[in-house]
Amino acid sequence: MRCAKYPPIRNKIDLSDPGQVRAWKRRLGLSTSDLQRIVEKVGNSISAVTKEMELERMPGNPAGGGPRTAHRPSAGIAFSAICDSR
Repeated sequence: MRCAKYPPIRNKIDLSDPGQVRAWKRRLGLSTSDLQRIVEKVGNSISAVTKEMELERMPGNPAGGGPRTAHRPSAGIAFSAICDSR
């Protein structure tokens, strides 16, 4: 008799599933230890983990160390800067 394998819950990260850990590490650009640390801090909700990761990468955050990509201002800020300069 085979054990039924249930589909994963789509909005939660299961750290006991190596495939999910590998996929989320790749998608979020985190190491295993960073992913585990964030999940311990905020829970296993994908939205909470993503939000915490973004907060940690913000410039000026002492725990973050800065973003991995170049910071781009939002479209509203860029648009207002263009309009104000005319």
